[in-house]
Amino acid sequence: MEIRHLQALITVAEADSFADAAELLFITPAAVSQQIRQLEEELDLQLFDRSLRPPRLNTMGESLLERARKLVEEFDDFKSTATESTIRGRLSIGSINGITPSLLPETLRSLVRRYPQVRVRIEEGQSQILMRRVMRKELDAAIVSDVTELPESMERIPIFSEPLVVISDLTKNPQSWREALEADHFIRLNRNAGLGIQIDKALKQFHLNVDEAMELDSTDSIVQMTLAGLGSGIVPMGRVSPEVARNLRIFPFGEPQVHRHVVLVQRKGTSSSELSQLLYQELQSQLAERT
Repeated sequence: MEIRHLQALITVAEADSFADAAELLFITPAAVSQQIRQLEEELDLQLFDRSLRPPRLNTMGESLLERARKLVEEFDDFKSTATESTIRGRLSIGSINGITPSLLPETLRSLVRRYPQVRVRIEEGQSQILMRRVMRKELDAAIVSDVTELPESMERIPIFSEPLVVISDLTKNPQSWREALEADHFIRLNRNAGLGIQIDKALKQFHLNVDEAMELDSTDSIVQMTLAGLGSGIVPMGRVSPEVARNLRIFPFGEPQVHRHVVLVQRKGTSSSELSQLLYQELQSQLAERT
């Protein structure tokens, strides 16, 4: 018995006719009929009622259909495992600070479990620095805030987008995002960071004059300083947990609301791009589980 015979059985059952199944399998109807005949001879069973037009699965065929599906699924899993075991190599990845603790641990654990021959090295940094290191071939790829144009030799793959919010201490009770920023000290993100550059551009676009009190490297630090009543800041919504949110005034930043876009950047056509794609797939799986 060959796996293609089981695949033919499943496809005929789902397509409702040998002719339609042939189109889905990219073979001729005669070839489909031959595969079904060979399966029936192997099992010494009749699986179709050929007195009907088009032929339909009989009771025996129906009873074996689900088992055939499971066998094909198990074979596909086996084939996938065999393929995964041959994937090996080293991948050097850069990541901005906010992503490393929040998304990468589970992503990397899943990646190395699935591809045990892949070795991953992680380096944290600011978006601009990480992108330059990818261009200089010091990193294979980087997870960064998408704020700049890339040279022709590089490409970006979108990972996710998230809204930016203005956060303020509850006791100050601002009534709008503009008031929260203009009537209080401003706690800014490092102006050389990718997100910091984006926030600076947005402040200028909205013609906001802010009283800068601090410049910090981490959005988590901005949240903590705001909770302490030392000013207001701008952070991605994902950096504000539900527990923390209860102690803050939170407003959408901008009209329309500004979003931060996180992307994977890499050089085009490199030997490591296949490994980068595997990392991207794991990132998407982790994000899907969180929605």
